[in-house]
Amino acid sequence: MRYIMSWFLVLFLAAGASVAATQSGVKRDTPRPGNPTSEEAAPAPDFTVPSLTDDTSIRLSSLRGKVVVMNFWASWCPPCRAEFPLLAKLYNQYKERDVVLLSLNLAEEAETARHFIQQTAPPFPVYAGAIAAAKYNASRLPTTYFIDRAGRIRRQVSGFHPKRTEAEFSSLIDELLAEPAPVAQP
Repeated sequence: MRYIMSWFLVLFLAAGASVAATQSGVKRDTPRPGNPTSEEAAPAPDFTVPSLTDDTSIRLSSLRGKVVVMNFWASWCPPCRAEFPLLAKLYNQYKERDVVLLSLNLAEEAETARHFIQQTAPPFPVYAGAIAAAKYNASRLPTTYFIDRAGRIRRQVSGFHPKRTEAEFSSLIDELLAEPAPVAQP
């Protein structure tokens, strides 16, 4: 019964996220050569989410000035589980370079997610993602958004492809890091 309820929750969130994303201008799987520039890209909708590992929370807008790799996942999703080691590798590779990995668990009870987190011991914090999912089109898991230093969505990648994802993600992160940081407004 819990499994069926989880699927209904995912379908409900996906439908709502699809409408919200359409209204907010989020583009799905933008082809690499046509990635929007910072000026052309849609602003990333803001949200605040609680941590699944401690008593903190994080607000997306507080990360402006950093490159954000925002990943939606669930422990019952085999591609998400397969992608987790890659996310840990990327986190370790870029954590000292103004890159934040925002790992957002979607559509699970907190205890189920915490159990998975204890088993995998990721080096990065994990947050409850239902609030964020309502603002993004994360209907296919895993889904990863790349947000530039100005807080704009530059790319959305859905699914996990072991042979292509690591190189693709590293290339996207490097591109965003190479761009100048936005000038702070007084």
